[in-house]
Amino acid sequence: MKKTKIISGLLTLAFVLLSLAGCASEGTANGSSVSNTESSGSSSKEDSSEKEKVDLHLADMSVYGIAIFNYAEEIGLLDGYFDDLDYDVNVELSEWASGVDQNTAFAAGEIDFSSMGNIPAVSGAASGYGTKILAVNYLYDNEYVLVARTGAGIESIADLSGKNIGTYVGTVTHYAIAKYLEAGGISIDDVNLLNVGAEAATSLRSGDIDATVIGNIEAHQLEEEGTVTILSEDQVPIYNYVIGREEYAAKYPEITVRVLELINDTWDHALEHQEEYVEFYAGVSGVDLSVIQASWADNFPIKSAKDFDDNDYQEYLDFVDWMKSVEYVAQDVDAESLLDLTYVQSLTD
Repeated sequence: MKKTKIISGLLTLAFVLLSLAGCASEGTANGSSVSNTESSGSSSKEDSSEKEKVDLHLADMSVYGIAIFNYAEEIGLLDGYFDDLDYDVNVELSEWASGVDQNTAFAAGEIDFSSMGNIPAVSGAASGYGTKILAVNYLYDNEYVLVARTGAGIESIADLSGKNIGTYVGTVTHYAIAKYLEAGGISIDDVNLLNVGAEAATSLRSGDIDATVIGNIEAHQLEEEGTVTILSEDQVPIYNYVIGREEYAAKYPEITVRVLELINDTWDHALEHQEEYVEFYAGVSGVDLSVIQASWADNFPIKSAKDFDDNDYQEYLDFVDWMKSVEYVAQDVDAESLLDLTYVQSLTD
């Protein structure tokens, strides 16, 4: 197996130039190709030369995807991981700024597998980008908290009717608000939903909004300073999915299953070495270490690509229904058609 590290921008041209640079100069840290068989003798070289050469493009978003493939490389798990397959696999890693960028790259054949949040995962698969949702990468079940501005006269979710509710429209916080309101017996139609982007806390302090959904740690910090009252901390499942390029997965099912195994093995290591992983993630994401430590103290990402159980499936169906209700996907989208669980199911057979 060979592995190539590519740090990608948003421009396809930059991606291609870095890829070419990697092919031209072996043995460098970025944009390089490093053979795992060079030191294993001539017989290994001969065996490798007899195999079909296959490129494998793995993509991360260092913030939202939790950098699972980069962490696999960091702990040395990528070294030789695909060598026993009947292919000479050349692994290329890339990083992308958003799920939107990843979906565009999938359509161009620049990514074969990645992880992304539930909104871009569903919208990409439903929009003809040639992708399928293959498995769960991770699940947060205690990430977002519903809060109300202190002094706004709001003591329960029912009191939010007619109030100004801030969110970052089109993100998981939008979905979390919908779920919280539903649990309280009202809906988004009963409130004034305002798109405040990432400025929810600022908008609360200024009085522009009466309530919002924010991260667990920030919510408790605002409560301590007297800015908000926490209305609910009920669990709202937030999924991050493993996405695969359909054409590639169908052509190389053995590699596809091995990618899922790679994710599982990487998460197993992270769970056993949580302090090490948190420090790594802080470094690649740019998020302050203390913030991650506090946020994940009782909420370390759970699940992985080991299964897709009945609860996961029902949460997925509910989420697609919500996507339809807010017209993020067409009403005639068949939720089942966006999934391909054959590969993850083979791990449990």
